[in-house]
Amino acid sequence: MPNQSKVSTQHPAYADMLSQWQKAIDCTTGQRAIHAAGKTYLPALKDQTDDDYNAYKLRALFVNYSWRSVSALVGMMFRKPMTVDVPESIKPMLEDVTLSGISFNTLAQEAAIEVLTTGRDGILVDYPSSGTEGMTVAMAEAAGIRPIMARYPATSILNWKTARIDNATVLSMVTLQEEAEVADPENEFAHKTEKRFRVLDLPKMFLPETGEIKAIYRQRVFRINDNKDDDQVGADIFPKMNGKYLSRIPFYFLGTLTTTPEVVEPPLIDLFDVNLDHYRLSADHKHGLHFSGLPTAWISGYTPENQSEKLYIGSSAAWTFPDPTAKAGYLEFSGQGLNPLSEEMAKDEERMAILGARLLSAEKKDSETSQTAQIHRAGESSVLASIAETISSGLTMALNTFCEWAGQPGKWSVEINRDFLPPEVTPEELKGWMAAWMSGAPGFSDQGLFNLLKKREVVADDVTLEEEQARIGEKKPAAPDMTGQ
Repeated sequence: MPNQSKVSTQHPAYADMLSQWQKAIDCTTGQRAIHAAGKTYLPALKDQTDDDYNAYKLRALFVNYSWRSVSALVGMMFRKPMTVDVPESIKPMLEDVTLSGISFNTLAQEAAIEVLTTGRDGILVDYPSSGTEGMTVAMAEAAGIRPIMARYPATSILNWKTARIDNATVLSMVTLQEEAEVADPENEFAHKTEKRFRVLDLPKMFLPETGEIKAIYRQRVFRINDNKDDDQVGADIFPKMNGKYLSRIPFYFLGTLTTTPEVVEPPLIDLFDVNLDHYRLSADHKHGLHFSGLPTAWISGYTPENQSEKLYIGSSAAWTFPDPTAKAGYLEFSGQGLNPLSEEMAKDEERMAILGARLLSAEKKDSETSQTAQIHRAGESSVLASIAETISSGLTMALNTFCEWAGQPGKWSVEINRDFLPPEVTPEELKGWMAAWMSGAPGFSDQGLFNLLKKREVVADDVTLEEEQARIGEKKPAAPDMTGQ
């Protein structure tokens, strides 16, 4: 029996959803990926040769409505800055949270793109183990040693398990697929990588210092050798936080509905499917235009004596035939032939617009009209708001572990904007606010009115009341001189 890697085993839900994830990734990547996938998304016509198929595929246009929808929705989520509540000492670390130049804000946006594309993402909070044994938090900070975050897209979260530990269901194992750069002994300039598998688990271990058997967090890294066997790279690592072993795996799932390992369909999968249908219609439409639009000459009443004779078309060539009844002309396409394809493509474009907007549609309750629901919930119960909420929850859990590892435990939080569209302020509303402010109504002090103007985006979010009052003062006309001088 041939050798077979065990560490690369896929969770059944991963294997079941992988084709959907790949479709979502290809659609948002664009035409290059769609064309590269060939017959996966564009089946060949009957009896097409490879050359004919390649020409057929090359003419097909994939208009990337998928990425436009994802980027637009992410832009709506991040049109206002995230609210990140952390100690002041942590904020500089968030400017490069991965130690590879990526800020926490960028990490959050990348995670949102992945969740909207595939429906799932993951964040690992890690801490260097080598050389930190016996260090205090202050010593580690002085040496520049600090926690980091690493993001893993859906296709990299290969396998996982949960278990009941200390009366709670927790993540007990997760396998993460990575790419590691390795040296090429024959070419120092080459860029060579190999797959690695980072396994995070909670084995039960005997702890001599306490004399107890306890599930503690462990990291191992594997590679697959030339014999298809699993080779461990380096020794087992047992990370510690403030001198103590961890009893949980600091890996956090971000999804459309939950922060658990549950796998769901990509939220925009229907839009991706319609985008691919639009692509196939484009292929047929361009194929029809190519053959019907090219000028095709026809001749009747003439048989060449030399079967290899060639007749040329153009201003420099003229045809003469010995038989006066011979005729020549051009085939011309007529009728409705290609119109249904064009019409169906237009319908697909409408469908995609609806499917992209559906993420902003609030879920309706039987007891509410759609107008009442819009007034009462103002988008908070929309699918996009749900996604923003679950990403916020996952990032909050990751951030709390990050802060605790940096010596700042507490209840810190991340909130992603849920006001996706700028609210309109009518002249009547503005007059009412001014009247309430002038009459000294409750809640309409200078600061109260200013807060309302900021909330409704009449005033920029980063402007203070004092700054706005100073600007108003600068623009006030000078008081008239009543002295006559």
